[in-house]
Amino acid sequence: MTISFKNSIQIIIRNRVLQHILFWSLSFLILTNILKVSVDIKPIDVIYSAIFLVPIIAVVYFNLRILMPLFFERQKYAMYSLMILALIAAGSGFYLILFDKWIDYIFEGYYFIAFYSFWDISLYFAIYLVLTSLLHLARGWFLLQEMETEKQKAELKALQTQINPHFLFNSLNSIYSLARKSSKQVPDKIVQLSDLLRHIIYDTDRDFIPLEKEIRMISNYIELQNLRTPENNQIQFSVEGDVKGKSIAPMVMLPFVENSFKHGLKGGADNAFVNIRIKVFAKSLNLEIENSKGKAVEPGSLHRGIGVENVKKRLDLIYPGRHKLKIKDEDNAFKVHLRIELTENETELPGS
Repeated sequence: MTISFKNSIQIIIRNRVLQHILFWSLSFLILTNILKVSVDIKPIDVIYSAIFLVPIIAVVYFNLRILMPLFFERQKYAMYSLMILALIAAGSGFYLILFDKWIDYIFEGYYFIAFYSFWDISLYFAIYLVLTSLLHLARGWFLLQEMETEKQKAELKALQTQINPHFLFNSLNSIYSLARKSSKQVPDKIVQLSDLLRHIIYDTDRDFIPLEKEIRMISNYIELQNLRTPENNQIQFSVEGDVKGKSIAPMVMLPFVENSFKHGLKGGADNAFVNIRIKVFAKSLNLEIENSKGKAVEPGSLHRGIGVENVKKRLDLIYPGRHKLKIKDEDNAFKVHLRIELTENETELPGS
């Protein structure tokens, strides 16, 4: 089975032991090639590089396990800087003592010497401390991003489950009204509702669906609602532009349509109306809704609707920086303008 580069990176990020093994193995390989005394790598070069790496490893883990949690992560940067300087000095001193005093007792007959001065070896320690600290911070950032992505997905699922019952409730009301009138359209409308439910059950689990499918769902919903509405107050719905080959997050337009019906046709206005227009451009979509406002409707109620609040959160999660929503609460009408930047055949959430 082929593992993608992205999956490989995620595996490494999650497995700390593997990260450390890979890092020190690579370090050992590089140092061996730097410290070798001839063209070919000999056993003495391998032993020297391994011993050379020991104080570096000790200094690195002392920083990661003790200094960073105690000082850096608590934003005590001045103290952290002083401790790092002291740690570099201690590591360099240990290196000089190790190769000048102790190494002959550990490896007799090899005649190891300290190739580097105090300042030279200090530079090695400084490079490793900076590099490992940056890697440590980068790993934390990647994990935070991954957690944020999972949190967004969980929030989206929760918001969708709040929207779906609301939609189902309104659709069932429409069919119930027909049934009370013994209308012959009831069987056909039940089939139509089953198609809508199939859309909700299967399509809302996806991050993005074809735009034409979402518009068809809205059209079906409006048709059901028009069954309960006098002919002179029917919802006016139009779509302009080419919808093929574009994708959209499911259920981001329907709550505004639902609210326009609730406040526009059922709000008690004398001349009730709802006008809905969807304009599709090459890389964007505009949803424009204008509906009458009944006398019994409280000011600002369109902004406070559960469905509208949920869809605002979903838009912020799915289209950060890629949408613009304006809701105007005028004396006799509500106006909604939603603009979404679309991408072709989008299949998953950004950053997932």
